[in-house]
Amino acid sequence: MTTAPPRVPRLAVVTGASAGIGRALALELARRGRPVLAVARRAERLEALSAAARDAGAAPVHPLPLDVTSPGAPEAIRERARALGGAEWLVNDAGFGLYGRFEAADPARLVEMLRVNCEALVLLCRAFLPDLRSGGGGAILNVASAAAFQPTPFMTVYGATKAFVLSFSEGLAEELRGSGVRVGAFCPGPVATEFGAVAGTGDRFARTPGVLTAETAAREALRQLESGEVVRVPHPIYKLTTAAVRLAPRAIIRRASGRAHRPAEDP
Repeated sequence: MTTAPPRVPRLAVVTGASAGIGRALALELARRGRPVLAVARRAERLEALSAAARDAGAAPVHPLPLDVTSPGAPEAIRERARALGGAEWLVNDAGFGLYGRFEAADPARLVEMLRVNCEALVLLCRAFLPDLRSGGGGAILNVASAAAFQPTPFMTVYGATKAFVLSFSEGLAEELRGSGVRVGAFCPGPVATEFGAVAGTGDRFARTPGVLTAETAAREALRQLESGEVVRVPHPIYKLTTAAVRLAPRAIIRRASGRAHRPAEDP
C-alpha cells in the first residue's frame, strides 16, 4: 500500500509583518513549515525577519516592502503570492491607532488610519478571495481588537475601525459558509508591541491586566486560523468584558470606557 506524501503547507500572506503580532506570527508560521510572504513598509525589518527564519531552519519568509494603501498594492501582493505558488492563508494585520481627543487629531492621520485599518483590508480580501476559492480553500484572518465590541472614547476612530473589521469579517464568514474559505476576526486586548508608541498612548495600558506578548497573541491567532473560529478573544479577562458589554446598557459602557481611556491631563 502506497502512503501519500505529507501535504506541504502553501503560502501565508501576512501584512504588518515588520513588528508586533504580524512579525511574531510570520516567524511562527515559518517555524511550523509554512512559507510566508511578509508585507510591510520597512524593508530592513523584513530582511531581518527573513534572516531570523533562515537562522532557525524554518520555511522561507519572503519580504515584500510595500505600503498596503499605495495604488495597486492589493494586486501587487496577490501577484507576488501567485509567483510563489499561490496563497492559502491571508492575515490582515497591518493597522495602527491614534490616542487623544478627536477634535485635536490631524485629519490626514485619520484618513491614513481609515485607509490602513479598513480600506486596505477590504481590498486585500477582495483581491485574494478568488485565488483562495480556486486553490481549493483557505483562510482569511483579520486582526481586529477587543475595542471592537464597544465605543472607545479618546481612541474613537481606532475603535470604530476595529468594529468595522469585526462586522465585516463576521458578514464575510457567513457569505462564505461551506465554500472552503474560512474567515475570522482576531480580537485581542492589549498586546506588548509598538502600538502604544505609534498611537501616542505611551505605556498607559502596559500595566493593564491581561496584556499579552506578541508571541502569545500570534500563537492564539494561529489556533484560530487552524480551527476556523470566526471570532476569537484570546484572554479570559477580555472574554468576560466583551461578553459583559453585550448585556450592559450602552450608556454605562460609554461612560466606563471614557473613564478608562481619558488622558490624565484631560479635564
